[in-house]
Amino acid sequence: MRITQTHRAIILTGVEEYIDADVNVHVFGSRLDDTKRGGSVDLLLTSKTEISELSCDELKGVLEEYLKLPVNIVTYDPSDEPSPLQAKALAEALPID
Repeated sequence: MRITQTHRAIILTGVEEYIDADVNVHVFGSRLDDTKRGGSVDLLLTSKTEISELSCDELKGVLEEYLKLPVNIVTYDPSDEPSPLQAKALAEALPID
């Protein structure tokens, strides 16, 4: 996984501050492939409680500022049927912690 320890700390702190401490944070997409270079940080946030779009937008802005990388955030409530994008993220995502 191409996420540094510093990036992990920034992401987890940001999620806790802007979303909630009871959110599971996973990475999916190109950052999982150690042979690739560049790419955005694709995050899957899962929670049994609703994650507001405003909170995600704020988190995205803060993470992009501190990570100096593009960030994409997908949210998922495990009690719902996943959309195609959520299903793809769920199939490949790895926990960040």
